[in-house]
Parts: sequence; structure tokens; C-alpha cells
Amino acid sequence: MAAHKEMTQAITFGLGIPCKNGAPFLPRLFASIHAQTKPFDEIWLFDDGSEDSSRAIAASFGARVLSSPVSLGPSAARNRLITACSCEWLHFHDADDTMAPTYLERVAACVRPEIDLVVCNMLWIDEKTGRIENHWRYNAHAFARNPAAYLIVNTIGGINGLYRRSALLSAGAFDESLKFWEDTELNLRLAKHGAKADVVEEDLVTAYRRGASYSNSNLVNVWLVKLQLIDGLRSDPDQFLRQTIAIEAEAIANRLARLDAWSEIPHALKVASLAGGNPPTTNNWLLRVLKRILPLSWTFRLQVKIRRLLEK
Repeated sequence: MAAHKEMTQAITFGLGIPCKNGAPFLPRLFASIHAQTKPFDEIWLFDDGSEDSSRAIAASFGARVLSSPVSLGPSAARNRLITACSCEWLHFHDADDTMAPTYLERVAACVRPEIDLVVCNMLWIDEKTGRIENHWRYNAHAFARNPAAYLIVNTIGGINGLYRRSALLSAGAFDESLKFWEDTELNLRLAKHGAKADVVEEDLVTAYRRGASYSNSNLVNVWLVKLQLIDGLRSDPDQFLRQTIAIEAEAIANRLARLDAWSEIPHALKVASLAGGNPPTTNNWLLRVLKRILPLSWTFRLQVKIRRLLEK
């Protein structure tokens, strides 16, 4: 009945913008919003305790504005936007990023009764230099084979998903206790609830990266939160998912090593081992022998030292 209703009524699309001190970037974002070949039916901005003119700027561009006098965090901001928007489909976009003119036209074309999420490719660009730092690409067939394992490695960011609003509400929306990886946690939960996704393999959104961003200045905590998320999936009986957890936990250990967060690395290696991995992964015959007799963290530290010597 719900599917028939969606097919016989006009489907509506909302845009939700979580914003904290976004005044310098909002004109650029709204230029890309107003350039859409298919316009959004509703545009909402949640001002998360900004100390600048974000609210006034957003209102001047036609957005409906909600606000909090104090910062509630990215998850709470998105949850307030979910509640406020009346559209069946909702896209979140950060205040300092942009979207291609054909964004909504292309992703809306994938909306079908059985689909709850539409993802597109995303570019990360250095704000200062214009250099492409990362290119997030997705594959619909790989996604469908094992959604949870796919999402562990292929993160969906805060700006490249179009969500069925009712699916968000059924899954419990965003976890407001999280300051990092809240999007990944939600998408993993959606996958557990059986949400189906489709992919537009085109670069339709752009994230602008700056060295002073909140995530970049808290990288150790960023990786520890992701480690916690994947560790929570370790009891799943799916062997491929567990293998993916083991690989990603070891990758997090290597990222922590680059940040010299040595006290946190044993836990990452333990998660990798408990998921069925055998870290450290190596082709070095000596390390293969040593990891049979030395504590895991010792062998890993030796591997890191060898790599650093080879990089000099």
C-alpha cells in the first residue's frame, strides 16, 4: 500500500543543512542549490549555536531556519532537520560544501519503492589549493552483495546520500552521542534494518577540506570511534564481514602509528585478531617468524620501524 501511494503521488525532496559558523561558505552552497536542474521542495538549515550571521544569510537565500543557542553537535542537528522536513526524501549537505547542478535530478531518478538510500560519488578538494585529495567511488553490485562489509571500507559521507525519511526514522535516526563517524554508524544500522541502496556512479557532490577542521584536529579520536563501531559488529557470524573488520582494524592500527598514538594500538590489533585476522600482515619472512614468538604489539612496532627506515 505504501509503495502504491508513493507511485501515485508526487515524490518530494528536502534538503537539510547542519551549520555551525558557516557564514563565509553559505553563499557558495546556495549558489549550487539554486543552480539545481531539479529544485528541492523544501530547504531547511539548522544553526547549531553559530556565533556569526549564518541564520540571516540562510534566510536571505530562502531557507527555513531552525536554531539552537548552544551547539548540539552534528547528529543532533541532522535529527532536528529530519523532524522538521515533511518531504519523504531527504538529503543532508554541510554548509561549506557544494553539489553539482544535476545532483538532485540524477539521484531522484533512482528513487523506487524498494530503495531507501541513493548514493553518489564524491570529491574531496583542498580548499586552498584546489587539489583533489580523495575521490570516493561506489559500486552498486558490490554494495548489494554485503552492505555492512562494504560500508566499513566505503564510507558514505554526510553529503552524498539521499535518504528515505521514513527509513531514517525507523532506524532511530542519528546517534547523538557520536561526534565522528555518525554517518557510518547510521548507514550500518540502516543496512541491519534491511535498507536497500542504489548508486549513481557520478561525481555529484564536493567536500572542501581544510587543515583546521574539527575532524582533522582530532584524528586519534576519529579512528578510535571507527574502531569502536566495527568492533561492535565483530559478533556477526558472516565470515566476509569479520574478515573485513580484521583488515580495517589493522588499517586503523597503522593510522594510529602514523599519529604516534602507541597506547591505543594494542586495542586495534586485538580487534583485528578477535575478528580472525593475524596481524601484522607482512611479506617479510623475519617478521613472520618473530610474530610467532613475540607479543603482537612488539612485532607491529618493529614492522612500523622497518617501514619508516625504507621510506627515508
